[in-house]
Amino acid sequence: MTTIIFFVSLFAILAMLGSKIFEIKVREIVTVANFCKKGDAKIHRTVEKGIFLWNRYRKIARIFVFEFLPAYAYELSVKLKDRIAKKYYEMGDKFRGRRVLRDNGSVSAFLQRISEDTTDTQHHKV
Repeated sequence: MTTIIFFVSLFAILAMLGSKIFEIKVREIVTVANFCKKGDAKIHRTVEKGIFLWNRYRKIARIFVFEFLPAYAYELSVKLKDRIAKKYYEMGDKFRGRRVLRDNGSVSAFLQRISEDTTDTQHHKV
């Protein structure tokens, strides 16, 4: 594949050199000159469009990397922090004993079991 590209480009260079030598020795061929001018204009438009697209996507990439990604990472870290805090408190409650909120505040699992035992015995007596 690379040899084909090499020979095509070598042929193009030799053709350009030959046409330039012919133009210097004999005369300028109007059709070839117009064709080259049109080709130059197309090449310049393509290069300008490429530069425009390069600058546009570079700006988009800069916004993505320096603004969106840090904000997204911060948002994920806040959610992760909240989830870890929730799991931490859940595990702490399981480790220390279950807490139940009542009207007058929290009651330890031991006191709750005592109160449940007394209510169970009172219901059985009746």
